[in-house]
Amino acid sequence: MIIWVIAGLLGLATGLRIGWALVNKQSLVSTAMIVALGSLGAVAALNWPPLTLLIDTVLRWPNISVGLSQVALIGCAAGSCVMITSVSSVRSPAAIRKIALAQYGVAAVIAVVSLVVFFAAGRQPEMAPQEYLRRNLGSDGTALPWLLPLLYVLLALSLVVWAGLRHSNRTRRGRALFVFTVGIVLIALALAFFVLRAVGTTGLVGVGAAATLLGCAMLVVAAGSLLPSLEDWFGARRELRVIGPLLDELGRRHPDVGIGVRPRGPLVFRVAERMSLISDALFLEATAARSALRRVDSVGSAADPDEPRDSGDCEDSEDSPQVSPGEQAAAVASWICAGRDGETDAGRAAFPGLAWLRQPPSYSDREWILEIADQYRQCARGEGGSERQSAPQ
Repeated sequence: MIIWVIAGLLGLATGLRIGWALVNKQSLVSTAMIVALGSLGAVAALNWPPLTLLIDTVLRWPNISVGLSQVALIGCAAGSCVMITSVSSVRSPAAIRKIALAQYGVAAVIAVVSLVVFFAAGRQPEMAPQEYLRRNLGSDGTALPWLLPLLYVLLALSLVVWAGLRHSNRTRRGRALFVFTVGIVLIALALAFFVLRAVGTTGLVGVGAAATLLGCAMLVVAAGSLLPSLEDWFGARRELRVIGPLLDELGRRHPDVGIGVRPRGPLVFRVAERMSLISDALFLEATAARSALRRVDSVGSAADPDEPRDSGDCEDSEDSPQVSPGEQAAAVASWICAGRDGETDAGRAAFPGLAWLRQPPSYSDREWILEIADQYRQCARGEGGSERQSAPQ
């Protein structure tokens, strides 16, 4: 049961990576992640006794699942190594692709050699994978053919650990990379125990303990691979709640920009689409308010030529407002709130100017829309609360 949970999580992570690769442009990193996670999931599945027996029976070679597990582990190491070297490399895309192909080539050669050595060892009685490892990873020289693949996997995973720890940080992707790297560390430790047993040092750890550590490592790798998708999903749900009131209000004012349409696709893409529609609607609303203020100003000037003009509301300074980002977003939110319930004149009078709509230097487009939406939600709640309190009186 535990093995199938591990295989299921790794399969889910692989499926998410395949879906992401289908939605986005296929990249070398996505392919490497699919290879690494899929291979590790195959290792977990091949060590489930009923499936092991089925494959051995269908292929008519006892314990062939162990040899296939060895090949899958090599594929996991190769995919992980290609992924981390592609992410951390500063070379041109063409050079990175050549390096990746070379890495895959070396892994393919080692996998073929491992299978040849496995078949050359001859048939053995059918047994469970752990029992097979106990008998063949001993001090009588039968474990020497295992050294080449194990040493390759250890070398590749050591590179993954070094680069993964170097590029881990507190960002969403950096945290996921750190968890993934911790899982790779545990896999490397489990394989190091197998290497020690293969060279004759059998007293340090048993095969069962190493297999348990390998299973724990697979769980950690699966968690690190699923962490970005989980954080994206929960983050997107939160952002939808934040932008919901602003989305509805601007959708009522400017239905032609398409606000309210629910595009298909991943939740993160839907949030980005709605934020872009909010940005378009804010620009349209600001343009309409600015034009209205200029018309009012021109009519007032024609009626009273001697009255001094205050063009502060009509002319927008090129400089950013000298206020904090929170105050800037609150001013924009108050302007939108003033035009609620059809109060067009009040909304136009409260227009702070186009300069106030420009995002502060420390904010990204997404963060700025979220800040405005959050301030608008607070403003709308405040107005609603005051209306509910004054209604009984």
